[in-house]
Amino acid sequence: MYPARISFFLIAYTLFSWAVQAQSRLDSLTRQLKTAQGEKRFEVLFSLAYENSDVNDSLSLIYSKEAYNLALRFADSARIIRAGRITSGELRRTDRIDEAIELAEYVLRIAKRHNIQAEAKLLLNSLAVSYSYRAEYDKALKLNLESLVIREAEGNKKEISIALNNIGYTYYKLYNWDNAITYYKKSIDLKNEAKDTYDLDRAYINLGLAYNARGDYAEGSTYIKKGLKQCGGNCSDRVVLEGEYGLGASLFDSKLLNEAEPHFKKAYEVAKRTNNIRFQIECLLYFSKFEADRKQFDSAINYLHEAEWIAGRNKFKSLQIKTYELYYQLYGQLGDFKNKSYYQEKYIKLQDSVINANFINNLAKIQTAYAERENIKTIAKKDQLVALQKEIIKQQQRQYIFIFAITCLVMTLAAILLYFTKHQQKINRELSAAKNKIEEYNRALEEKVAERTQELSRANEDLDYFIYKTSHDIRGPLLTLKGLCNVAMMDIEDKLAISFFSKFDLTIDKLNITLSRLQIVNLINTSGLTAGPIHFQTIIDDILAFERKKGIPPRLTFISEVQPDCRVVSDYSLVKIILENLIDNAIKFYNSSERIDPFVKVSITGEGEMVKILVEDNGIGIDANLTKSIFKMFVRASERSEIGGIGLYLSRLAAEKMKGKISVVRSDNKGTLFSVVLPVMPAYTPVNTVSGYVPDPKTPESTTTIM
Repeated sequence: MYPARISFFLIAYTLFSWAVQAQSRLDSLTRQLKTAQGEKRFEVLFSLAYENSDVNDSLSLIYSKEAYNLALRFADSARIIRAGRITSGELRRTDRIDEAIELAEYVLRIAKRHNIQAEAKLLLNSLAVSYSYRAEYDKALKLNLESLVIREAEGNKKEISIALNNIGYTYYKLYNWDNAITYYKKSIDLKNEAKDTYDLDRAYINLGLAYNARGDYAEGSTYIKKGLKQCGGNCSDRVVLEGEYGLGASLFDSKLLNEAEPHFKKAYEVAKRTNNIRFQIECLLYFSKFEADRKQFDSAINYLHEAEWIAGRNKFKSLQIKTYELYYQLYGQLGDFKNKSYYQEKYIKLQDSVINANFINNLAKIQTAYAERENIKTIAKKDQLVALQKEIIKQQQRQYIFIFAITCLVMTLAAILLYFTKHQQKINRELSAAKNKIEEYNRALEEKVAERTQELSRANEDLDYFIYKTSHDIRGPLLTLKGLCNVAMMDIEDKLAISFFSKFDLTIDKLNITLSRLQIVNLINTSGLTAGPIHFQTIIDDILAFERKKGIPPRLTFISEVQPDCRVVSDYSLVKIILENLIDNAIKFYNSSERIDPFVKVSITGEGEMVKILVEDNGIGIDANLTKSIFKMFVRASERSEIGGIGLYLSRLAAEKMKGKISVVRSDNKGTLFSVVLPVMPAYTPVNTVSGYVPDPKTPESTTTIM
């Protein structure tokens, strides 16, 4: 008993001594700052920033910024890198992620140019953490692997363990739990080999969280408790926060909700006190789950509102995705399918923006490059190459089958649309005939019409959801196939196989465009109108910028004439859909004859309560037999149309949604003229600047001519 008490008092005395010494250093540095000048002042400011880091990040940021500005004034590269690195870290800790990334990338370029590896490896880690907060995990993984290469070359086990831990964290955010656990364990083993206790408590907690995510809650809880025990009851706020959160997650996922809630409450208190935005949001999401379990749905939704607002303001995409997922699950429980569909769409859209084809492609390249550096890939042997070629052939066969299945699905969808259209027409004819014949059954007939109308409404809703669900479900595998196709084209050397994969990749792109446009059809049908000021010249400039990326014919002249005082309140997204499709068609179907100077002209004028848009070209025109059906789905006016004839159908839907009208004024061998007449929307509600588009009120409408 007595030895235990002596040990406790020795630990307490040691910790107290460290605290006194740290405060003494801060007091001494503060006194020195009052008189320090020049380079001496820089060193004092840097030391103050370092001592306050992770203790008082706001104060540390003030000192580091002044040190950085002094370094810039001295034009001293080494000091610019040091001060920039600590300033970037403090910007990240205070949730100013964009500023942190911009500054870290700037000083990293300086460090690489001067070959200052000691600073470069620290900047790489800091920058990787910032990109992780923005859910750009492919960039984070690349930076962490680059840092690992530098540290392995140095051979310092402590430094290598830090890089391994960071790589484990990146895989954790990518939901690759097995890789995360592997790298976390490697990091902990190296720390123990080097007898390095720095951040060992957090490393154990990280490992525990990874086991939780994989469903091994008992193992996860064991490592989290081990992490909390590591700091001997005197853990930092960060360790307490992460440990309490991890224990809460373990208990919650083990269905021990009553035992889990106190841990989340304690974690939330620490997060609020230390202004840790990320963990505040994580705790709010769990609070919502607790309330939903208690059937307190209003309270659960309020927690989600708060989490969504904080995550959106701080640009935490991964947490926004979690929030939208909980929203649509909760509204699904409540049977509120409108809100469920709304948040499910936001979830899918944001998820697709984070994990898309480019993301998968970049991730594959990064992992492949690192694997090659480690000589992991040994596919040079002849027998393995033959096996790989056979597998490629099998994959091609499966891919062709998949393409055929997609084609069948599209055709089935078209047949369903046709069936419902004819069915509705038949019902209308029957109702009209019955009404004329039997006047005395008027009330019964009206009830029948109402009943049938309700059935049709449900059928249309089901059809919209089917279009949305089918196109989304197809897109996921489609993007996966594209990623696999790109990886295959990097790995194989057979020219014929590469040619097949290139054609397959092009086919996937075309299918992806068709699916995107089907999703837009669903979006137009289900979304409401949002009134806002429309600045046509800005929209036209954005469309032209995109067309230039695709490639504008070299002799084509583009003219836009926007009435200077044309100020319109309407729905920005729908107006842009109309202009995008009309301008894109005018450019796509230009006249390639050398005797004609091709042009596209857009004229926009205000006429009372209406705005009139004219899009004219001297292209190849539209067949006279097709002018009446050109605005229908899947009607193609020319062989140049490569993606199914949906553009003008979307334009018609968008115009009709805004109570407007689109028509072909003329179309012959001298060109085509489209007219769009839109009413001015009566009400204007400002759009939230975090989630919506707000045009610049100072941007004037103007007349421009672009070659």
